[in-house]
Amino acid sequence: MVSSGEQTSNGGQSGGLHARASAVKVRDQFVMARFGRTSRDRYRLAASADLREALDTPGDRWVDFRLFVEATELACQMFADGDEELAAEIGAFAAEANMGPWRALVHRILSPGFILGLATQLWSHHYDGGRLTLSETPGQSFRLRIEDFPLPARVHCLSIRGWCLGTIRLGRPRTASVEETACRLRGDPCCEFVAHWKK
Repeated sequence: MVSSGEQTSNGGQSGGLHARASAVKVRDQFVMARFGRTSRDRYRLAASADLREALDTPGDRWVDFRLFVEATELACQMFADGDEELAAEIGAFAAEANMGPWRALVHRILSPGFILGLATQLWSHHYDGGRLTLSETPGQSFRLRIEDFPLPARVHCLSIRGWCLGTIRLGRPRTASVEETACRLRGDPCCEFVAHWKK
């Protein structure tokens, strides 16, 4: 178990960065929905005491970002033989789960670009560091960048990529893809994704 400011499991420093508990809890919801209650119970037993507390405490609040990383990495280890691509599936699940009763509205009215743009404004509701920027590129595509995020983590990038794809798919396009084009963990100045879709 690590305390704030110590190394996280991906080698970074938590440095006071926080995420909303709801962003952590949706990982628990994913395990329940995909793998069932018995697997969810095993998942919770394997979690640190701090993560279990975050999952069990009612309501939403700020929690250490390392718990987001732990919750995601633990799911990948337990249910995907360590393949962190599962984080993208969790992100796609979160896109739909977070939309709640608004899903039907997204299907009928709102464009994927509008929803992605809204996400840039809501970033500070989910994380208290960094920002998400969006720019339109030719041909029904958008470039998203995670900038100045204090603690880049691979499972976080994959989660955001999956969330973007899941958000686009809410609009039922004929085709959709999200490509990772840059990552700070590879030495790039920011983490960047390009989203494409066809109606």
